[in-house]
Amino acid sequence: MDSNELWHVIQNQIDTIKKETDASHHPILERACDSIKHAVDKFFAEQVAMGLPHPHPRSRIYRSEPKFWNIRDTNSLEILNLILKKSKKVKKPAACIFDLDGTLFDVGYRTIGILKEWLNSEAAANFEQSLVQKVAKINYSHVGYSLSHMFENSGFDLRNQQIAALFSSIERVWKRKFFDGESLVNYDQIINNSNIFVNEIYKNNIEIFYLTGRYEHSMYNGTLEQLNKFNFPLKEKNLILKANPFADDQLFKAEQVRIISEKYEVVANFENEYLNLAYMALEIKNALNIIVDSQHSGRPTPELDMIIYRIPHFDK
Repeated sequence: MDSNELWHVIQNQIDTIKKETDASHHPILERACDSIKHAVDKFFAEQVAMGLPHPHPRSRIYRSEPKFWNIRDTNSLEILNLILKKSKKVKKPAACIFDLDGTLFDVGYRTIGILKEWLNSEAAANFEQSLVQKVAKINYSHVGYSLSHMFENSGFDLRNQQIAALFSSIERVWKRKFFDGESLVNYDQIINNSNIFVNEIYKNNIEIFYLTGRYEHSMYNGTLEQLNKFNFPLKEKNLILKANPFADDQLFKAEQVRIISEKYEVVANFENEYLNLAYMALEIKNALNIIVDSQHSGRPTPELDMIIYRIPHFDK
């Protein structure tokens, strides 16, 4: 519940009490209501100032998971052992497929970096200083799947017209820079130990494919630079980005998995997005299909009749 919704609950309670009390008491109730509102606003402002996460009701969808999947929570060391065992039993060359954003790379830092660029731009001067100062207090703990999710987690009510205008200004910059191929190099960090994990697989003669929904036209060179920057094993022919930015990720990735599996035995597939994994898993049912438990969209998924593994991070 955000401050705006909590305030409406309190206001409704006050209105109910008014109907049950003498009119002479109404001014006292109004003053009490104003005091409560001030206390509520102060509390949520302090939450942001302290850098504490502030979940919005809509945030729950980003932490949801398919209800009817057979999900087995485990760790990356167990997955590595399963991959190595599986790779020794295949008839075709073994391969592993990795998504990038949210799977190997933490893009929350990219969003925070772009937000700081906006704060240092002339655009920020067009808004009330108090709002800009509140934006400046947003930090990594507020990061969610989307930019709007991050703002909601920070206590902003995007239904407010003034805040919506401020958000739109930031969003225009975010859309331009998030997909420009430079910001990902400047700001992204690896999900802890992901490069160590991928290199360990590569050392065991397993082909590595990077299959991402990033846009080929604007992000290919930056993605190459980023993978090299963090010492991921890389063959350029095995880096696959979307040529059509309007293609659905799940359909694009399922098609690419079909192509890869014609020549290789895919022993493992890593994703953070449940919907993408579902479409890919249906093409490679004998592979280990693994969710990296970071942010995801919460979009509806088809039912699967197979085990899906899930890991919280990569161990050394």
